[in-house]
Amino acid sequence: MNAAPVSRRARPAKVPLSRDLVIETGLRILDTEGSAALTMRRVAKELDTGAASLYVYVAHRDDLLTAMLDHVLSQVEISTEGDWRARVTQLVDSAIDALGRHDGLALVAFGRFPTTEYALGLIEQLRALLCEAGLGPATATWAVDLVYRHIAAESVQRSGDERRARWALRALLNGIIATPAAGGPPRLAREDEIAALQEIERRAGAPFAEVGMHAVAEDEPPTREVLRAFVVEGRAWVWPDAGDQPVGYLVLGMVDGRPHIDQVSVDPAYAGARIGKRLIDHAVLWAKGNGLEEITLTTFTQVPWNGPYYERLGFTYIAPEDETPGLRAIRASEMVHGLDEWPRACMRAAVDGWGRD
Repeated sequence: MNAAPVSRRARPAKVPLSRDLVIETGLRILDTEGSAALTMRRVAKELDTGAASLYVYVAHRDDLLTAMLDHVLSQVEISTEGDWRARVTQLVDSAIDALGRHDGLALVAFGRFPTTEYALGLIEQLRALLCEAGLGPATATWAVDLVYRHIAAESVQRSGDERRARWALRALLNGIIATPAAGGPPRLAREDEIAALQEIERRAGAPFAEVGMHAVAEDEPPTREVLRAFVVEGRAWVWPDAGDQPVGYLVLGMVDGRPHIDQVSVDPAYAGARIGKRLIDHAVLWAKGNGLEEITLTTFTQVPWNGPYYERLGFTYIAPEDETPGLRAIRASEMVHGLDEWPRACMRAAVDGWGRD
């Protein structure tokens, strides 16, 4: 005899979906089944719902991983006792312990610089402690990047050798204290600095001659009138040295309603100091603060410090048929100027989720 069907009313009620429940479920799957098993479909199955239901709370798998990372970082203990070094050490130890309890999540931390609530709070706390140690704002900002990478790397390794990890942090902090940054952070350019920006542009062009692009190396910098327009509109930023003199600059135009990096150049004497990256970071933050979704540029695709570099930062190439009218106009002007003697293309990067290094 067949059993009578069970009424829906007699079934246990499901726990209502929420962002916290989705995050906790994702962490449970990560811990028990590993990173490869963590998919939106698997989380939905665990919650006895459809994958589409999850998109109300997380946009996609990467968004879920970021939320999981932030949830774990919310558990980091921040001490108020001891000197700045003791508090940094305690904070770092707590962060490594929190991340290390979830295999695979440390790799997420290592792959992106966080911009979420608890992650930013942790970073600001680190920055405040390093400023308390006597570091200037620029050095403290750069130092936070190094300490965060140390946390992520130690969380991945989890070697168990606490003495080695403590020594590594001590060596890192000692090096930071002994190595002040050269100037920074970005600030708005002034009209009386336009000639300096043109000189930076001439210096930045020199390396092109080394790869046979002599016409580019010898090209004149933007005119005073062009640069002044960016300065007056508040979309020209410089990276100053310790004496507040510009050693790099970025000017940001607007093309079809989107921010467009017209030029970013750094004095070759400061190569390797990541000044170009910091200027682009600043432009992205400006775009985000103005409610804009992406940022574009045009570049040489085969010059190592052009296209390949921007790809590493997170830019992607735009197919010619997808170029907006404004970008097509820029490319046409570049062709007239002779720049297409070498492969050249448009690129874009999404403002949301920016931070890859």
